[in-house]
Parts: sequence; structure tokens; C-alpha cells
Amino acid sequence: MPNKYLLLADLCCIVLSFFITTWIRYGGITGDWAKYVYGTAFIFILLLYIAIYYAYDTYGGIFKRGFLEEFITVIKINSLLGAALSFLMFAFQEGETYSRIFFLTFFMLNILITYLARLYFKILLLAVYKKSGWSSKLMIITTSDQVKEVLREIRKENDWRYQVTYITILDRQLVGELIDGIPVKADISSMYEVARQEVVDEVFIYIPGGSPLYMNLEETILQFENMGVTVNLSIHTFGLKVHEKIVGELSGYYVLTFSTRLFKESQLRLKRFMDIAGGIIGCILTLLLTLFLAPVIKIESPGPIFFSQIRVGKNGRRFKIYKFRSMYMDAEERKADLVSCNEMKGFMFKMKDDPRVTKVGKFMRKTSIDEFPQFFNILKGDMSLVGTRPPTESEFLMYEGRHKRRLALKSGLTGLWQVSGRSDNANFEEVVKLDLEYIDNWSFKLDIKILLKTVVVVLFGKGSR
Repeated sequence: MPNKYLLLADLCCIVLSFFITTWIRYGGITGDWAKYVYGTAFIFILLLYIAIYYAYDTYGGIFKRGFLEEFITVIKINSLLGAALSFLMFAFQEGETYSRIFFLTFFMLNILITYLARLYFKILLLAVYKKSGWSSKLMIITTSDQVKEVLREIRKENDWRYQVTYITILDRQLVGELIDGIPVKADISSMYEVARQEVVDEVFIYIPGGSPLYMNLEETILQFENMGVTVNLSIHTFGLKVHEKIVGELSGYYVLTFSTRLFKESQLRLKRFMDIAGGIIGCILTLLLTLFLAPVIKIESPGPIFFSQIRVGKNGRRFKIYKFRSMYMDAEERKADLVSCNEMKGFMFKMKDDPRVTKVGKFMRKTSIDEFPQFFNILKGDMSLVGTRPPTESEFLMYEGRHKRRLALKSGLTGLWQVSGRSDNANFEEVVKLDLEYIDNWSFKLDIKILLKTVVVVLFGKGSR
């Protein structure tokens, strides 16, 4: 796969940059160079880059990026590599062992060499391979009113694997004409003969939903398959107006999978890895906080140190959430008397000066300390570091169907709503809107941004109430 070849090319650039830097700094790449720069640092750079490569998804959209965009991408991924390497040096207290000038030279060289290599990589695939006899020759089968849009979309994707060679128009006789430089070679009656005579590896059938099919799809697919031609049928043909869809397998059945948002498994694994690391650190901090908070909580309000409650998480999963107890023991019983004081419009309870909150509870809530036991939920897998806040069962049971989509990802300790500057908004629909904005635009980088903003919000006491 080309993404693996790109990774190999990037790693070769790192090796080349490292050796050139060694030669510049120490006068050669043999002998005692490893003594000065340590071979372990070189290995760590390669391993870190592989991890960043897949986490950052640097390959995605590479053929759409221009010269400047590609240069910026290379700078970003090298900056991440430098930050990760600096963190490791700091963690292992090895910062003074290495030459700062060496690594500065290395990263500057690597940015230049990687950028040039990537430009060559794209030229090789798009200008050489795509037009060679090895690429897949594609015939487009569509209607006269859709053909230009189809060509525009295919060219926008800039797919190196395919070269559009012929067009078949189903609803008009346009054989012999050129459309955006591509010859119309066939109509509905001659497309099989053209495919038999000409070089056609694959056909792409696009008939927009609601239009006449013009032909028997099953018969058409079989005719091309019998010639050894691969058939790609756009599922838009079925007029299904959904957000995202993929072809997959379910217990032996081939299925079309539809969703408002489909997530890459590699990104979700990376998110879970971050949750585990954060959960471990958070649980240790929670244990330390418990030593100081336990006696204070009990002195003001006798009862348990921790508060637990059933909440609703991903796609309706119930779990028990944990917090430091910030309310008096009869808080749940008194809630019914305070419903009329609810400041939120919709299916969420929120009250500024809640009389059920203890004095120490007010402090914990203001500083978000009461949330720390939720790191245990994160470590268990009930929650994530970043997500949407989990509703109570009573709130969830009042949801309309559209509200449940805010639970499409795991619930989070923090989220877009909490750091948006609108956490005091009194409209539940606004909360849902922000939650869906997070889900629809989710990425690992977005989680990092929200976590960094959360630190700022908590430090300056601007967290949600």
C-alpha cells in the first residue's frame, strides 16, 4: 500500500538526515559517532516517528495537498517528533547528554529532505505510475447531467491508482465527443463491446438516486464480470441519503455500513491508549487527594467520602460514575423540591447556588477536584478523558431520538462544552449542538486541544458548574 511506502520513504529520510548531521557534527558516520549521539536515540526517533505517522494520519490527503500545504505538514510532523523526543529526554533526565545543535541541525535537514522526497513520491505516482500501463484503466458509466460532476470529484481526489480512459453516457448519444478531455466511447447499447475491445480494467457506475436505472444492474454487473472487468457501483444509485457508509462484513454477510460518522480503528485505539495512561496518572492523584479530602468531607457531612450514581454512557450503556461527595447525604431526596429552580431549559438539571452542596463541596466543584475519582471510570473503560458528559438515567429517559446521538462516543471527563466558554449556557439544545459538533469533527488532535484548554479553564476557575 502507498501509505506504507510513504512511511518507508520518510524513515529513509530520517536515516539520511541523521547520518548527514553526524557527518557534519562529528566529521564522519563511522567509528565513534554512536558514542556521541547514542544509538538508542536514533532507534527512539524511528519508533516515535512510526507512532506519530499513524496517529497524525500524514498520508491522508497527501495527493490533494499543494506545495505549501505539504511543506506545512512536514513541519508539523517533525515538530511533533521533536516535542516527543524532548519529552523522553526530560523523562529520562538525558537532556544534558545530547547536543542541542545536533538535533536542531537534524530536524532542519529532515524537514528539507522529507519535503523533497514527498514531492518526488507524489510525482512518481501521479505523473508516472498513473499514466503507465500498470495503473487501473477506468470507464465511467453515468448520465449526461452527472458526468462532469463525477469527473470533477475523481480529479479532486487525485487518486494515483486510476486513470479515467473512457466514458459511457446512458441517456444520450454522445459517442465521439470529448468531455473534459475524456472521450465518450460508448452508449448503453455498445458499452459491453467497447469494454471487450478496449483496455478497461474497471468500470464505475454512477446513477443518482431517483433517476431511471436505464439497465438491469444485476445483468450489467454479470456481463462485465464475465469479461474479467471489476465493477464499482456507487451506492448513491440506491438513493440512500446518509452521512457516511462503508462496505464491510458482518458474520459472513457483506453489508453496507451507514453512520453519521465512521471512526478509524487506529484512532480509537490511540484514544484508548491515552485514556489508560491518563487514567493511571489520575488514579494515583486521586489516592493522594483522598488522604487530604477524606477527613474534611466527613467532618462537615458524616457519610461516605465518595458519591456514586448510575449514568448513561456510549449508546445507552449504564455504568456507575464516581465523584468525591460534594453534597449532603439527603441530596437526591431534596432534588424533587428544587426542580422548579432548574436553570437549564431541557433535559438537564443545573442550579447556581444549590443548597444541597456543602462548603467543602463548593470548593471542590469550583476547582473540579470532585471529578477526580472519574479517572477510575476512565481506567475501567466506562469513560474517556474527552467526550460528552453522561446524563443521569432520568434525564436520558426523557431524550428524543436525535438527542441520543450525543452518546455516540464514550462519555468524557471533559469536553467541548466545558471549554467552549459557553458552559453556563442554560439551554440543553445548545449543549447537544456542541456535543454533536465534537462528535462530527472528532480527531485525536481535537482531544489534545480540549485537554490543554481544560487545564487553562480549571486553573483560572472558569469550569462548568
